[in-house]
Amino acid sequence: MNADRLLANFDAVVDTPGAVPRLRRFILDLAVRGKLVPQNPADEPASALLKRIAEEKRRLAEAGEIRRQKPLRKVSREELPFSLPTDWGWSQVAEIGVLSPRNSASDDVEASFVPMSMISSEYGVSPRHVVRRWVEIKNGYTHFAERDVGVAKITPCFENGKSAVFQNLVGGLGAGTTELHVVRPLFVDPRYVVLFFKSPCFIESGIPKMTGTAGQKRVPGEYFANAPFPLPPLAEQHRIIAKVDELMTLCDRMEAAREKREAARDRFAATSLARLRDPKPDLPTFRAQAALAIDNLDRLATRSDQIAALRQPSAVHPRPGGRAGVQP
Repeated sequence: MNADRLLANFDAVVDTPGAVPRLRRFILDLAVRGKLVPQNPADEPASALLKRIAEEKRRLAEAGEIRRQKPLRKVSREELPFSLPTDWGWSQVAEIGVLSPRNSASDDVEASFVPMSMISSEYGVSPRHVVRRWVEIKNGYTHFAERDVGVAKITPCFENGKSAVFQNLVGGLGAGTTELHVVRPLFVDPRYVVLFFKSPCFIESGIPKMTGTAGQKRVPGEYFANAPFPLPPLAEQHRIIAKVDELMTLCDRMEAAREKREAARDRFAATSLARLRDPKPDLPTFRAQAALAIDNLDRLATRSDQIAALRQPSAVHPRPGGRAGVQP
């Protein structure tokens, strides 16, 4: 299903509880499968992009700026979760950047500190931070710098999609929770990387790989490093990000409209029930209110809590003669 067809039909189910969050996940899934925007044959293919990344890594290693990367475990064809468009390529997270980068700075430099609570599970939300001196956070915490990408490795943060592009860091560097895996992308848009980390494909594949005791399970570094990464051409990455941003904004509007409708529905339901439970109604009024409630039953009973309210016995019932009597 393409994005236009999806959105053309989604209005029919947008009032279903949880529908918009499911749509958000579906958008991310379409994005990493290459089904959200059209491909352009004129784009530089992913294979050429991977060669440039490898050359840059070699240069950085020779300059002593990064450690030489250990050979990656080859991903078998059976491990690849889906087929890719022409000019895309399967890579691995460790192949498209530098894992667990380290910062070097003077102790008195101010930097950003990011605890897990300041990282959002929502797409497009930048992490917040507090300012600390580098000497206070350089040891015992995870390092990252501007435009690095981090993903939570501990339950339930991983399952909830806590990941982020680190942006607007004080001094361009930071440190934070130890419960992060971090990659510094090279020639790959970090916004596309975090989009992948929030996708159902990455999260659902990672959950069975988690190790540890209940409540303390973590995604191993091996899974993070070797996870199959669907790499589009760089130009297409930019188009994907723009389309995802557009659709997420539409989801925001859908969610806001649904909340507004739900609030109006709740007010209508409360008013209708209150009138039906009027301790002194006359019979014609009671019948009119009952008919109004029945005619709008689909509006009064869309959620389980609304249905439960309707099932509660009325505080009163009308008696012959036009007055209401208290129920026994």
